[in-house]
This record gives sequence, C-alpha cells and structure tokens, in this order.
Amino acid sequence: MSYINSEYNFYGRNDILDTLKKRVSDLKEGYRQNVALLGNRYVGKSITLRHFFTNLDDDQVIAIYLDLDNKDFRYFVSKFVGSLLYNYSKNQKLPLHDDLALLMEGVKERIPHTISVIKKIQTDLHGKKFNAVFLGLMTLPEIFTNETDKFCVLVVDEFQNLNDFVLTNVFQELGKKIMTQKKSLYVFSSSYQGIAKKILSEKLSLLFGNFEILPVETFDLADSQKFIEHNLNSVNIGSQLSNFLTDFTGGHPLYLNLISQELTNLSAIHKQGEIYMPLLSQSIENTIFDRWGVLSRHFELIINELCAGKGNEMNSALLMSLANGHHKLDDLSEDMDIKRSQVTQKITRLMEMGIVIKNGRLYYFKDRLFKYWIKYVYQKRLKDVELAPDKQRRKFKEEINRAFDVFSSTSRKDFSSRVMELFNCFDNESFDLNGRKYKLPRFETIEPIKLRNENGTLIDVLRASSQSAVWFIILKQDSLGEGDVNAVLAESKSMKPKPERCLIITLSNLDEHAKLKALQERCWIWNEEELNILLTLFDKPFIS
Repeated sequence: MSYINSEYNFYGRNDILDTLKKRVSDLKEGYRQNVALLGNRYVGKSITLRHFFTNLDDDQVIAIYLDLDNKDFRYFVSKFVGSLLYNYSKNQKLPLHDDLALLMEGVKERIPHTISVIKKIQTDLHGKKFNAVFLGLMTLPEIFTNETDKFCVLVVDEFQNLNDFVLTNVFQELGKKIMTQKKSLYVFSSSYQGIAKKILSEKLSLLFGNFEILPVETFDLADSQKFIEHNLNSVNIGSQLSNFLTDFTGGHPLYLNLISQELTNLSAIHKQGEIYMPLLSQSIENTIFDRWGVLSRHFELIINELCAGKGNEMNSALLMSLANGHHKLDDLSEDMDIKRSQVTQKITRLMEMGIVIKNGRLYYFKDRLFKYWIKYVYQKRLKDVELAPDKQRRKFKEEINRAFDVFSSTSRKDFSSRVMELFNCFDNESFDLNGRKYKLPRFETIEPIKLRNENGTLIDVLRASSQSAVWFIILKQDSLGEGDVNAVLAESKSMKPKPERCLIITLSNLDEHAKLKALQERCWIWNEEELNILLTLFDKPFIS
C-alpha cells in the first residue's frame, strides 16, 4: 500500500511477545493454541513478528517466517521450503547455503522423507499442479516434525493473501492440515481485520481450538511518550508538546517515528536542544503538508489504491464526507448525492480494509491522522480553485497552531469539566465499548456535585438528567475504593427520583471489593480505554 519502510527500531509490544513465547512453551508441553495478530498497516505487527522470530532461540523449535505481502505463489513455495531447510541446517550446525539444491543435498541423509516430499512439490510446481503443490506444502510440517522430533513454528505475515493464489478451497484445506499437526504452531497476521476475522471464523474455525486473536493497536499515552523520548534521544520535549503529538497521531508508532525523525533533523539544523511549538509545527508541515513529505506521500498512495479500479473513484468523495463530520449513512448519502445502497457497499469495503470502523450506527476513520490529512491537505488540494501554494501552506500552519491551542485549552480543564462536555454530545445513540453495547441518552442538564466518603474525602459526581431518567456518574482519576462506591450508592438511594443508572468512570485501577460492590448494584464501569473511545468518536482530545 505504501513505499514506506516500516523497519523502524522495535519498541514495546512486550505483552504480545510474552504471549507468543508462552504459546511456544505450551506447544512443547503438548498444548497448542494458534495465534493471529490483527491490526492496521504499519502499526507494528510485522516488526513484532520478526523480533519474535529472530529471538526464538530454542534447539527444539524450527521456525519458518513467510511474508505474503505482494508476493506470488512461486515465492511462497520457495520461501516455505528454503526457510525450513535453512533453519534446520542452522539448528544442526550444518553448512548454510542460499541455494535450495545445496540445502537439500546437505540434509538429505538426516531427513530423507522430508526431502522426498519436497522433490514431489518441485515436480508438481514444474508441472503447474498448483493445488497439489499447496497440499504438499501443508503436509510438510507434519512430515518434518515426525521425522526430526522437532517442533515447528510457522509465522505467516498477511495470511489472507493466500486467497490470491487462485487455489481450490485454500483455507479449508489449510484448516484440515492444521488440525492434524499437533507439533506445529501457526502464527498469522493481517492488516485487513474484517477480512481476516471472517476467514478465521468461517474457514479456520477448527475442531480442536480456534485461533487466539491478539489485537495490535496504536500505543497508549504512556508508551507513546516513552517512544517519543526514545526516538528523540538527547533532544528534550515538554510533556504538553509530547501529549499533543501523541493525540495528533493517535499514538501510531510509524507516525510518531517519522515526525520524531524530522524533529531530530530540524533540531540539529537549528541547533536546538529542546523542541518548541514552531519546530513541531514545521516538522508536521514537512512530513504531512508538503507533497513529497513522507507521510503526505504515504497517504496519497493509500488514496490512489483505494480509488483505483472501476467504480472506486467515489471513495475519494466518501472519505472527504466522513472527514467533514458526516457519520451516518443517510447523511453521507445526502452529502454525496448518491443512493444509500451505494454508500453501504463502498463503506463496507472500507471497513474490510481497516480504513473505516463502525460504532453503533455511526462510521469513523480508524486512523485519526489519515482523517486529518484528508480534511486539511487532500481536500484543500482538490477544492482550492486558486493556485496559491504559499497561501495553502500558511493556512495549514494556522490550522496546526489552532489544533495545538484547542488541545492546550482542553487539557487544562479539570476531569469533571471534560467529561461533562463529552456527555453533552450524546444524542440517544448506542455505542459499542469493548464488546458491550451502551445506550447513551441526550442529557438536558448535567450538574457537578461533590460527595464525601466515610473518610471525609471528596468525590466528584455528575448528576445528569434526560427527559426520562437521572444518571449518577462517579469520576475518579486515582484509585476508587469500596468506601467511595458505598458513599455514592447511599446518596443515590436517598435521592428523589432515584437515579436509573450509576456509572463509574475511573482512570486508575478499581479496587476489587469496590468493583464487586459496583457490579452487584448493576453499575456500569468505564476505564480510560472506554472513555477515550468516546472522546475519539466525538473528535475530542484524549484524557492525559
């Protein structure tokens, strides 16, 4: 999709690495759980898998890494066989060769059955019997592990591209082989989450255990700030600017890395040891606004791919309409002056590709910086009738500074005020927050109040009233204890009318006793993740 080299320094993802290591350990003990890493492009899946692969130092395990991004079937066959024999030769401390024939010659005495299967695969490939070739490849791990008493880990990056090889029932046949290969662990990844989940649920729903899905998301605030500091090295940046950069990029590792590189270059040119807003503004302009800026070019290539092919030219107008705040099908249809069914068809495809996500009845960009570029760069280029690049550049710089001012003023507000502003956006819509559906009414009044717990500590509470109900909303940035929950519940029970809903929003860990008490009283509990999902949907900065 892009020319960008995503091989930036590996950072973080320790939870995913720990899970992968645990799955290898489980495999050796007789328990197998195949894994699929799903996330948008350039969010860090491939580099995480390569880091795992290159650091998998275990004499009992032979690993195969296959990258299927823009690769053909002959590459797949060659890489599969070559990786298996190369890594087995390395494991056995045999001479290593890049030539497949020399690799086969070097191991034929040790694994004759495996070599005979490979020769059959080569014969079928020469005869263009591609289905037989694929079935032979899928049999190879079982033959190899039985013959060597080793375990096999197969890492397949962008596994959904197996479907492009024009083979018969490719995933059904793969699923049959996976079920019988008790000594082989399959680790898949995909950047097309909708397509991948459909394949995993419909075609790779295995008799002896489905794939464990590990989401690979953008960095959270803490990891983003550490990543920025890591990339800037000895160049300082204040917390306010670091928070803004995290919010502006949505914590996307690639964007943080590329803007940080530009900041490092500019700081060296201007001999500045600390980043201030003019330098940050210039780095964003250089990478995002300039036609040959690395991120501008990256996004333009994405647009070109999305709009290529017959009937896809309207994707450009659809993305601009979404970027301009039209989130419902009817609104998009009206704004674009096309049929609702046409919008549905196009937006479904964009969802499959991971560009757009749906929450309730509303549609949003998955990537907030891509949305920003669509709205303030791409759209301006298409619609500005005056050929005045200096004027466009000035307007873009003004917009960046305005965005920073809005972020700064918002972040200075207290927690209670920011939640009040968010709740004033609700309009009887349903939202999905981490797998649970919530109906959020239109509130007519939201009143901040303070309560004291049994220790005399003040608790921030919002009393929110809709036409038909009253909600009690507990706000806590630090830890919430059982005494806090008891105080709020006691107050709510004494109110007339009694609140219909009690909601707890906490940015810290919830005490287990407090959580149990709250759940017993049928309270909703939201943490920072749920809150930030809603803030993103309504174009508001993250809580930091």
